[in-house]
Amino acid sequence: MVKLLTIVFGLICCLCNMDVRADESPSTLQSYMFGPGDTIKISVYQEPDLSVTAEISQQGFIDMPLLGSVKMTGLTQQSAKLHLEQLLQDGYLVSPSVSITVDSYRPFFIYGEVRSPGSYPYQPDITLEQAIALSGGLLDRASRSQWHIQRGADKATFVAKSDTIILPGDVIKIDKSFF
Repeated sequence: MVKLLTIVFGLICCLCNMDVRADESPSTLQSYMFGPGDTIKISVYQEPDLSVTAEISQQGFIDMPLLGSVKMTGLTQQSAKLHLEQLLQDGYLVSPSVSITVDSYRPFFIYGEVRSPGSYPYQPDITLEQAIALSGGLLDRASRSQWHIQRGADKATFVAKSDTIILPGDVIKIDKSFF
């Protein structure tokens, strides 16, 4: 009986750990934070006059009817929804229900030892290898392993592998190889 309980407890712990790791993955779009260049569609239930499709400005704002300029940079889809509902509830609507969808994501950028450096439209689940292919492939002197991605508002840089998932706004640098 004790062995059975120990095994069941161990399995539960393993399953819980797997769920936590899946939620903490930084490459998922669920934790994606809006930024300049993203186009979002905001709908307010039973209030068509308050619905809007807008591109987030370089300063991080969109214009909303009744509310004026609302900062969206750094907010996830869920936190932006709650923020707008709170603003609308503050003297405008009794119980607002807001939905937000992303119309288009900001592009990602690639430069360095690739044939066609520049910005490219984001595509969900695109890998670094696919992004390199979009940019025309590697040049002859390109490194086959020194690929860096700069990500997020804090511009954190890390060494990436070919199967690393690219996110909107990522800046990819392909270094030269010295051998």
